[in-house]
Amino acid sequence: MVFIAQFDSTLRSYTITWRVDDIETYDVVPYGRKPVYNNGVDPTKEDTAQFHYTFTGWKDGANTYTSAQLPIVTGPATYTAEFESCLRSYTITWKNDDGSVIDTTTVEYGTVPTHADPSKAADAQYTYGFSGWTPEVVAVTGDATYTATYTTTVNEYTITWKNDDGSVIDTTTVAYGTVPTHADPSKQATAQYTYTFAGWDPAPVTVTGDATYTATYTQTVNSY
Repeated sequence: MVFIAQFDSTLRSYTITWRVDDIETYDVVPYGRKPVYNNGVDPTKEDTAQFHYTFTGWKDGANTYTSAQLPIVTGPATYTAEFESCLRSYTITWKNDDGSVIDTTTVEYGTVPTHADPSKAADAQYTYGFSGWTPEVVAVTGDATYTATYTTTVNEYTITWKNDDGSVIDTTTVAYGTVPTHADPSKQATAQYTYTFAGWDPAPVTVTGDATYTATYTQTVNSY
């Protein structure tokens, strides 16, 4: 009688180690099957203020595979996730001193943002000159808002002083908010009349723009 040995075969399984940013997880995968990480969901790496990370593949020794390219299991293996880093960009908002938005720009982390000097329209009282941004502009580490600041210069206006015949006595330059003054003018006497300065028409008021004032006179009949 000849006895023939009978054997049951059991498919061997191997440990697949997944290493993602120094954290290891494990799967036990039968021989000949393709390993799959996290039900087919690629790993992620949390962004920092400086960098955004994108998964690029699994490294095994000298080889790097995409998730779809991972070889079938023939033994234990360790796969390390690799990520590509790129500098993050942030929104810089530039505002005028009234709170209105002049512009928004996108600037990479670590770069000092710049912007053309803004302007502010003059009003009756002031002319404005750009003097800088507040707060002080610094290298980008996140979204930021900068507001324009201005120096003010009081506007000056031309005041024209005329005689009662329409001829110009003088012109002066006077700052906004100041009441203009002028020395009393005179008018040449005639054979019939002597003239005495009586005031300006209209009466001088606080300067808010160019203005013209005309001399008025009282007249006295001459005696001989």
